[in-house]
Amino acid sequence: MTYYLLKPCRTATAFISTLKKPRRFPLEDAAARLKAAGFGVADLKVMLVVENDPELTFYESGKILVKTDDEAAARSAIDRVYDVLGLPARIEGTAAA
Repeated sequence: MTYYLLKPCRTATAFISTLKKPRRFPLEDAAARLKAAGFGVADLKVMLVVENDPELTFYESGKILVKTDDEAAARSAIDRVYDVLGLPARIEGTAAA
């Protein structure tokens, strides 16, 4: 079981990750942790744009929008960000259509 749900975005070429268990991440703290881990981060006050390959957008709710049509690349990028923010490693899972 995974700690997040991953599904294709309906309006963009992207994948959306939503945490199964509600949690809040203060964006200033998340930005500081991501920057310390070497990510480029643009703090837009309501979301963080994380310069990564692929680029992603991180929200206070823990939701992540990954700009790619490659599920494996999306999952890898999401796992890296959640790892930096202290979430446990995922065990398994697939995208929900």
